[in-house]
Amino acid sequence: MIVTRIKPNLYKDSVALMRIAEKLLADPALTRATLVMATPANKDILKEAGLLNTQADGAAPSDLIIVIECAEEAVANVAFALIDASLAGGSQAGGGKAEEVVPRSLNMALGMAAGARSAAEAAAQATAQAAAPSTQLRAANLVQISVPGAYAGAEALKAVKAGLNVFLFSDNVPLEQERAIKQLAQQKGVLVMGPDCGTAIIGGVPLGFANVVRRGDIGLIGASGTGLQEVTSQIHLMGAGVSHAIGTGGRDVKAEIGGITMLMALDLLAADADTKVIGIISKPPAPAVMSEVIARAGRAGKPVVTVFLGGEPVTAPSNVHQTTTLFDCAAHCVALAQGQVVASGTD
Repeated sequence: MIVTRIKPNLYKDSVALMRIAEKLLADPALTRATLVMATPANKDILKEAGLLNTQADGAAPSDLIIVIECAEEAVANVAFALIDASLAGGSQAGGGKAEEVVPRSLNMALGMAAGARSAAEAAAQATAQAAAPSTQLRAANLVQISVPGAYAGAEALKAVKAGLNVFLFSDNVPLEQERAIKQLAQQKGVLVMGPDCGTAIIGGVPLGFANVVRRGDIGLIGASGTGLQEVTSQIHLMGAGVSHAIGTGGRDVKAEIGGITMLMALDLLAADADTKVIGIISKPPAPAVMSEVIARAGRAGKPVVTVFLGGEPVTAPSNVHQTTTLFDCAAHCVALAQGQVVASGTD
């Protein structure tokens, strides 16, 4: 049986919804559990999966669709009860204490990160930070954004203006908006990973979807999320570790964007004392972007291993090692980190 419920005007980001679904599917009595916002794209996905009924098709984009597939109604009822509890968790102050509040905006979250203990205090902190973001001492320096694409760009722009690095999980951000956000980030010296950035590991902290891998001295940059995950996993299996894995979003290496995030990430890893070897994973960049990436890699002062999937080797400086597969990229990174001599050029 397939049971559908709609939660009107209840927004939850996709990462939170996927975590709830993952917990539910630990119960073998459940065949499928899906929680998505009722956007046209998500409805198309439900339709392809055979889970879109008339009720779900009529939901508004601001509504939450929940679909449970199982054999018995009692199992579905238990699942919905667990979902209700998960959705309500953290939405109210615990123990009736007025100072325990949940941030409802980026500014409020920044205020709370700066030490505010109440809604009023958080608002005051946020106002002060907005007035002079560069002089505010705060615990937070990175924001993860996962909202519908129509709003994602505006939220990312707010974060960049506040001097924050951005992990932009959301997709469907217009290309010209991505360019404007990244150009401003470049001026402010902060990194924008994304849009549609599915994975990153910053200082051992996973963002989006990331595998559990050991810390080490290999820094990675990926315009391919699945490729980045594969290389980090192979490095771990080979006994080495990752300092940082920086996603860029797949469009970063297009001519319209100019590889802004990839080039900034290269500079960051080149200056990072904990990174000994740099790896770059991507589909072939636009020709002008490729030339600049290779030139910047040549000035990194460290070995750089590249895999431009499906691309042809190019002339490169002696410290740049070009590979053709994800496995070879990982193997070269590990060998170089271990001090082994690896021929440069196309290996």
